[in-house]
Amino acid sequence: MPHRIDVHHHIVPPRWLAEEGERMFATAVNFDHVAKWTPEMSLESMDRNGVATAITSVSTVIVRPDDPAAASSLVRYCNEWAVKLAQDHPGRFGTFGLLPLPHIAESLKEIEYCADVLKVEGFKLQTSYKDKWPGDPAFAPVFDELNRRKAVIFFHPTAPDCCLKMIPGLHPPLMEYPFDTTRAIASLLFSGTFSRCPDISFIFTHGGGTLPMLAHRIVSLSQKNPELRAKLGGDALGQLQKLNFDIVSVTNKPAMSGLLALATASRCLFGTDTPYLTIDETIAELSWLGIGAADLKLIERDNALALMPTLARR
Repeated sequence: MPHRIDVHHHIVPPRWLAEEGERMFATAVNFDHVAKWTPEMSLESMDRNGVATAITSVSTVIVRPDDPAAASSLVRYCNEWAVKLAQDHPGRFGTFGLLPLPHIAESLKEIEYCADVLKVEGFKLQTSYKDKWPGDPAFAPVFDELNRRKAVIFFHPTAPDCCLKMIPGLHPPLMEYPFDTTRAIASLLFSGTFSRCPDISFIFTHGGGTLPMLAHRIVSLSQKNPELRAKLGGDALGQLQKLNFDIVSVTNKPAMSGLLALATASRCLFGTDTPYLTIDETIAELSWLGIGAADLKLIERDNALALMPTLARR
């Protein structure tokens, strides 16, 4: 019986492809394949691999800082398209709603619509928005509202303006995405967002990027600087260990060992990054790691249900 819940599962709404395709072809590693995605492709792969439900998201929406109407229009289209997909295939799909950040008023309206009308499972945010990271004070009203609603936030990486072409010829997803995930986490930690918003359930992709390697360094070195120490507040490492992480790109022994040393299996979630990667390869690689049956059950299903109990009723 299908049992897995995939929390990192991308869709390709037609209008998003029309507006973002040129940019994605230039930055993604294999967008020629991704652009051919259909719902039937996802369902066939899910059925073949025992995935009961996938929580969908659009991988990246380019930021439109000077055009809130355009940003809101594309976001609303994608959210409604995703929810209709879920309605057309009962029990198979959930939705992480997009927000038109960095536009705060428009994002607050979209939170209300997604939560109260569309009934999404959570919200998908980017790790950065051009030259701003999520701990920026401008974003505080959005996080405060999501905290009030006890929301789930799924953070997906992108490449900020500073780092699109750090090494010529290397696509940003190869290295920059994990690095920007780490920047986002540090931004939320040092801004006090994690401590101020304890009722948000945070999910970070790709095992938290480089966080398992750098968490101790970030916390310990900060203790040596009074200003940084004051920003961290209390148990900084404990705050990081309360975060949730998907296992995409972590299904190898060095990476998984680091992730499980930082966060136990109770904080890890099954994800596949389809159609950029495949469900088949994630499951195969996961099976080679020798994770015990109880922990595997947590990762593949139970942790997602604990964060998003509405999935059990789908």
